[in-house]
Amino acid sequence: MIIVAAVALQAQFCECEELLPGRAVRLAPVRAWQVLFVFTNLLCKGLGECVIMKGEKEMTEIKFENLQISNDYMFKEVMKSNKGLCKILVGSIMQQEIEDIVYIETEKTLQPYYDSRGIRLDVILADENHTRYNLEMQARNVISKAGVALLPKRTRYYQSVIDMDMLKKGQDFDQLNPLVLIFICTFDFYNEGRYVYTFKSRCLENLELELANDVTVKLVNAKGKHGKVNTLLKNFLQYVITNKPVDDFTKDVERQVWAVKNDKKAREEYMVLQAKIREHEIVAFEAGEAQGLAKGLAEGEAKGRAEGLAVGEAKGEANQIIAMVERKMKVKHMTCEEAMDDLDCTPKERQAYYEYVAKNK
Repeated sequence: MIIVAAVALQAQFCECEELLPGRAVRLAPVRAWQVLFVFTNLLCKGLGECVIMKGEKEMTEIKFENLQISNDYMFKEVMKSNKGLCKILVGSIMQQEIEDIVYIETEKTLQPYYDSRGIRLDVILADENHTRYNLEMQARNVISKAGVALLPKRTRYYQSVIDMDMLKKGQDFDQLNPLVLIFICTFDFYNEGRYVYTFKSRCLENLELELANDVTVKLVNAKGKHGKVNTLLKNFLQYVITNKPVDDFTKDVERQVWAVKNDKKAREEYMVLQAKIREHEIVAFEAGEAQGLAKGLAEGEAKGRAEGLAVGEAKGEANQIIAMVERKMKVKHMTCEEAMDDLDCTPKERQAYYEYVAKNK
């Protein structure tokens, strides 16, 4: 449903000012009908349409020790664990001197979480002028089933949640702080080769008229080729793509990446996040299976089962058994043997789980 507001004359217009210089989850390969249900229930809630992923490997496929700055989780940890690096990067993107920043303690709704909208791994901070910044690495471009990129809607969602967080703390709407949403993308969202795409609300009938709502969105393109940005930002974006430090700043960032890798707490948090993803996959699958049965998709289910027999030894099925065993161990407090007995695991499936434990535990 499209709501036509009284301010219809105003619209989002990309300034692209060259002087001015962001959960998806991995679904293990499973039966065809299961894929349909998992995608429908896991990714569609709140958006009303299925989404697919383009870009880098999903987070659950990357081991913690292999994470680089282009990974959204690693980027968040580096920026939150080193205030100096975060301040320099934000100042470089904004093309202005920032004297100091403070990290914002947000309400629960703004903490990194896993739900129907995916994983949020952003950093929220404020400068000495009380301008708020939402900083995030976008390592993949999310496309809807209808072929529509969802990043613009993500910016709208972030703005609304951050504004509501400020209002919850007793502020009237006229006291809302200026907000800058910064998404550092490993892809060129508009394919124009710009380093930075800057957006503000402007009137389509007269582009000189700005709706002064103090909200700015910046899409920073790590693959940019032109635009007036400083050397520090260019070098950082090059480092995001190549993982090779080229100046003092990127060397400092690289050192912080290794510091995070040696942080036991960060490693544990990453593992917990992966476990939550696997658990949510199973819950979504079970809900999807029930929904499919309720709709009478007997033929599709029968076909899926037949396909499952043909690919029963595939890695995807083994991954799903592993996730189901771990979920039963966690939720029902079973031992691995009890969980596998409860699932009627075959000897081959049991062996797959033992190999997984030996490799990852």
